[in-house]
Amino acid sequence: MIIHHLKNVAQSRAARSIWTIFTVGLLLRWAAFYSHYFIYQTPGGLGLSATADEAITYDVLARHLLHEMDFSQELFAYRPPLQPMFIALVYQIAKTTNPLVVAFAQTVVSASIILLTYKIASELGSSPRVQKLAGLIVAIDPASIIISLTLMAETLSNFFLAVSLLFLVRLLREHRTTDASASAAGLALATLARPTSIYLFAATAIPIKFLVRRWPRILIVYLSIFAISVFPWYLRNQIYSNVFTFSTVGNFDLLFYKGVSVKHWATGEKPTDIEESLAYEVDQRLGKEEPREDYNYSSKWKFLVANDPDTNQVITKMAIEIFLDHPLTYALVTPMHLIKMLALTNTLGIYGNIRWVELGFNMLFYIASGVGMFLGWNKRDWNWLAITVLPSAYFLVVPLLTGGTGMDTRARTPVTICLAIMAARGAVWTWRYWIKKREIARLAHISEPS
Repeated sequence: MIIHHLKNVAQSRAARSIWTIFTVGLLLRWAAFYSHYFIYQTPGGLGLSATADEAITYDVLARHLLHEMDFSQELFAYRPPLQPMFIALVYQIAKTTNPLVVAFAQTVVSASIILLTYKIASELGSSPRVQKLAGLIVAIDPASIIISLTLMAETLSNFFLAVSLLFLVRLLREHRTTDASASAAGLALATLARPTSIYLFAATAIPIKFLVRRWPRILIVYLSIFAISVFPWYLRNQIYSNVFTFSTVGNFDLLFYKGVSVKHWATGEKPTDIEESLAYEVDQRLGKEEPREDYNYSSKWKFLVANDPDTNQVITKMAIEIFLDHPLTYALVTPMHLIKMLALTNTLGIYGNIRWVELGFNMLFYIASGVGMFLGWNKRDWNWLAITVLPSAYFLVVPLLTGGTGMDTRARTPVTICLAIMAARGAVWTWRYWIKKREIARLAHISEPS
């Protein structure tokens, strides 16, 4: 009977539609993959690399896992383990350590988020049209496509975040402990892939408290599973790096990205000069400075993994001092960082005018999302707001606390699914409203005396 039911579901019109959308999204990612790595060449005649910039750190850690089978590499204090483990697994299965194999595998993971978006919209009680449109938005979102082409951790983290939200919807509706456990496990896996979601549990605890029956027991289960899942990584960093933290990335970014950006706009100094002086000042405050001429802008990277609490404290204190010295600049640059986070994907700059297409897409995307959010708030649809607006607010605020002007839409991709559901609701409502107004105008015209 179960097989018969699944067969009927798979053959339904709605199922065929979402699988068509999934196929479109996957083909777009494969087309982008082919163009990115086999057609485009830099002005110097070189191809692009899946391990460019920060992505190389994940590849280094994956290769360490393959050879040493442990987490002793110091960069693990900066990068949680799940993405390196995923890369190492793909290398092991494919019998090759070519990063392009991993990038190709990530296109499939990225496309799978389309199905999860559709399912989350369905669980929220959205109309079939909203469900399919939400999936389509994720399928064609340029930021989601581009980020899947590198070895960065966003795609894997976003997948598990979608899984967590799916079970959170069910928890808010059915009040089951099993859904709380699955949602917490999904959030833990998302965090073990990318640390940005480390504090999301505090935000999701709010709707659990107010919308779930017997919430104390369920909330304890939810928080316990999340804590048990991530706590070992705190211990790992204490043992290997002498710092009891989940990741050093937040502290590093606070000074050498956000702090540098604020000081640059406040003083007009070149960012590279500021990075150089800050690196020297950190060592100076710790009493272990080297000759000043030995420092340059690259000296900041030695603080990527701070191997003692004192260094972490000094970095945090210096960042706060910059913000307190230039509070107006801090307030003014933050909206600029938000615009960069929402507007354009840096990587698409190599493709020229396609960036304007992305900008147009994003503008329509956010306008429709705003309409959808208004509709949800107007109806006081608390479950819907908890799944769409709450995570969006969290993931838009957290990067603004530590990120600098180098941010782009990569930082927005964790909530693409949430924004897509909001946008789909807003777009469908707008379309129906427009059709209704046209029909009213037509009937009024017919009823006018000739």
